[in-house]
Amino acid sequence: MTEGARLLFLLFVGMWVGVIELASLAVPLLVRRLGREAAWPALHPLLALADLQGMWAGAVGAMVLFFGRTGYGVAWAVAMGLLALMVTASLYDRAVLLPSLDAATKRLAAGPDPHWESEWRFLWRMAGWGRWLTFLMAWGAVACALLA
Repeated sequence: MTEGARLLFLLFVGMWVGVIELASLAVPLLVRRLGREAAWPALHPLLALADLQGMWAGAVGAMVLFFGRTGYGVAWAVAMGLLALMVTASLYDRAVLLPSLDAATKRLAAGPDPHWESEWRFLWRMAGWGRWLTFLMAWGAVACALLA
């Protein structure tokens, strides 16, 4: 991988890591401070924007990785694979998890229901794990790009 491409790749993946960290820190703080239902109107656009920014940063990072390659090594392939998984996770979060969480939050606002409470908790944990796995994959992609 050329040095210029490596620098651009690290810049775009670093932006994504920063956004993931910001979202992962803001989410629990807002929920604790405002409560689940009151925090959701602020969290929904924040998480959607984080997914959108991450997806675009990952797509540009993958293009930089592809066009800046000097060969097809294992580290390059792992970095590209991790980026593909990260973009997929962001798209899934934005297209499936956020609308499902939005619907479950609206159902819970109508009145307490144990079924929707358990569904909401499951979706909430799934979204949180997705953010942290994306964070870990980003660091793996950075490590592989430094080796490529």
